Amino acid sequence: MFSLLFAIAISLLPPDSLIYPLKVDTSTELELTIFPPAQVNLPIQYRIDWGDGDTLDWTEPLNSRTEMVRYHRYHQPGNYNIRVKVRDKIGMESDWGPARLVEVVPALVKWFAPTLEPVVAAPALDKNGNVYIGDESGTVYSFNSAGELRWTFHTRQPVYAGLSIEQELIYVPSLDSSLYCLDTSGNLRWSVNLNDELWAPPAIGTDRNLYLTSDKGKLISVDPKGKVRWQVQLGDEASSAPTIGPDGNIYVSADSIYSFTPKGKRKWAFGTPDNSYFFAAPVLDQDGLVYAGSFDGFVYCLNREGRMVWRAPVPDEDEIRTEVVFSPDNRLYVGTDGYYLCVKEPNGSFRVVYETNDAICATPAVSVTGTVYFFSDDGVFYAFNKEGRMLFRNEIATGDKDLYYTSSPAIGSDGTVYVGSWDGGLYAFYGDAPPANTPWTQFRGNYQHTGRIYRSK
Repeated sequence: MFSLLFAIAISLLPPDSLIYPLKVDTSTELELTIFPPAQVNLPIQYRIDWGDGDTLDWTEPLNSRTEMVRYHRYHQPGNYNIRVKVRDKIGMESDWGPARLVEVVPALVKWFAPTLEPVVAAPALDKNGNVYIGDESGTVYSFNSAGELRWTFHTRQPVYAGLSIEQELIYVPSLDSSLYCLDTSGNLRWSVNLNDELWAPPAIGTDRNLYLTSDKGKLISVDPKGKVRWQVQLGDEASSAPTIGPDGNIYVSADSIYSFTPKGKRKWAFGTPDNSYFFAAPVLDQDGLVYAGSFDGFVYCLNREGRMVWRAPVPDEDEIRTEVVFSPDNRLYVGTDGYYLCVKEPNGSFRVVYETNDAICATPAVSVTGTVYFFSDDGVFYAFNKEGRMLFRNEIATGDKDLYYTSSPAIGSDGTVYVGSWDGGLYAFYGDAPPANTPWTQFRGNYQHTGRIYRSK
């Protein structure tokens, strides 16, 4: 009998799978998820050494092989080692598992600025670090880099789209059907009524001509003085902004991916085998390859003639509403309606990085170190390193949201990460580095939302 118990004790291993953020601040509880070891006699209990002198003696017995979640708040900044051991139903204990390091910082949030109404628009920045965002009341806000309000401007209907910025001018699309042009002091330069709701920011050409879509599926070009140059009807409603390729042509999503010349002449159209909808904007690399996710659960790569180079399914083939973004090591990231942040290695398949608790409609943003920031419809803002480890999570929205639009994060030149909340407000998070130096690193390609790809040098 003694030898049998000795064998059982030797074989009882500590939990080898823990999920927790590598960084947390002193105002936020750390969430630790523990997965049971493969060989253990139920029920089991866990003992947790949080590394700060506080130990959770033993949890209540767990009668299943499901994960257990526990929370802990650290009160002082520093580095702490978390250790976990397990006890089975006959009282046998494992050794302490390996120490897992967590960094506790004074704050994850740099500042927060309230808005009058919910925000689903993506923040945009000018080259001086000022931030611009619109809300559901139709108000446009400008904050400086310290979060201080500079000015407001009022449209007549909600501003759900991100703004676009070029040469000290700010372009504001509104559901009141008007495109507004403001200077960086908030003065109105001009406005033009386009007779349809505007849900997406304009792309800005090198000649400062603007290209944008309307809710009823029109692609419209407006000149730098606010005059309509031309407009064409797409095959269906359009939910996203156009993209300007390195060849100067315009690429836009609707029931197909379309390519137009800068003068509005259609070059080609590409549809999926089952005519699935393209919700997010197509993006391009510097070689002119076009990438877009579809409601059929595939990401498509097309050449500049509109022919398919490859297509790759995301796990579970869920609908895709985010733009594709590129990491410094040539990975592709997208979010899905199946709650997944997905990554595709060069010459590989898409795999799940992390499963949230709701759809991911907002386009991720990638820093030069490969850190990926994204905002899920579960109300949590996440950061993951390039190895796929969670750096931090922070809940920034708890209310209901009825739209399939969510604020996409923007990484500023100093590494600060900005994101809007549908609870009402703009958050600035401490980031680790500036945006990645890739063709498309965040929503609309860059923090000014120009939606333009530059030619290869």
